[in-house]
Amino acid sequence: MLIFSITAFSQAAGNWIDNQAKVKGGYGSVSISNSNTEQSFEGYYQSNNYSRSGYSKGADTVIEIQARILMNVKADAFHAIFGVSQVCDSIESGHELINQRIEHFTKALLKLGIKKEDIHIDFISQVPVFEYAAGSKLFSKTYNEIPKGFELKKNIHLTYYNDEIADKILIAAAKNEIYDIIKVDHIVSDLNSVYSTMRDTAIYLLNSKVDDFKKLGLTFIPQYHTIAESIYSSYPIERYERYGTFNYASLSAIEKKTDNPYKASNQSSSLFYNKINYNTYELVINPVTKGPVVQFTYTLKMQYALKKQ
Repeated sequence: MLIFSITAFSQAAGNWIDNQAKVKGGYGSVSISNSNTEQSFEGYYQSNNYSRSGYSKGADTVIEIQARILMNVKADAFHAIFGVSQVCDSIESGHELINQRIEHFTKALLKLGIKKEDIHIDFISQVPVFEYAAGSKLFSKTYNEIPKGFELKKNIHLTYYNDEIADKILIAAAKNEIYDIIKVDHIVSDLNSVYSTMRDTAIYLLNSKVDDFKKLGLTFIPQYHTIAESIYSSYPIERYERYGTFNYASLSAIEKKTDNPYKASNQSSSLFYNKINYNTYELVINPVTKGPVVQFTYTLKMQYALKKQ
């Protein structure tokens, strides 16, 4: 197995995952058990995947040889989105209050080494807030909506390149009453280098297989062959799954026949990062990871026409 060493990392996924799961009716087709879980996050992230194939003619005896590669790559940049909301009596006071919180948070980000051009404020909404007032009539009572104030919402987009400051960013946000982490994207800048490495490795592995088959006495016709390749990328935000903790309460109180009724405790749930399983790949580059990484897969298939003996 070909192994390249790389340091992985841990990173927040963001509340967007939880919200998407509720909208879609769950975290994919996942079964919570002690076994491995597989699920679909189709459409959660724009994946870099495509296929390319060619066709041969005149081959009546064909053998197909393929190489399947997976590569774990540490992101070199991170894009986080924080949500900020402010309820106020008037539009003017609301903008003043929310801008103060954003300004103080921005100053803290600059002290952490984040550049001003890597921070962007996105205005989301400005809606009135209503309350109900009771109105009495002769034979009935009605409730009418009356304006009470306004709610402002803005998003803070920021890009940072050192994952070790993630906790400091969260602390700075909390100090300014910003608690909603909407989403964290992992970015790999040099995709061409990743695909080139995987393609070269797959070609080497495929040629090695061809040489091994030749040792078995097979003769390939070089004029007739087909080639097909497929590429896929999976980002951490696609790979988070929900799990429930299992707590077993002691039954000693029941065994003592006490009068207190037994009540099971509620099961808590959380998320965990479940990377692509290695069991269907012949070679994994950077197999040891310490946290969420971007995973790229590459499959190269060759069909050869065999010379009849």
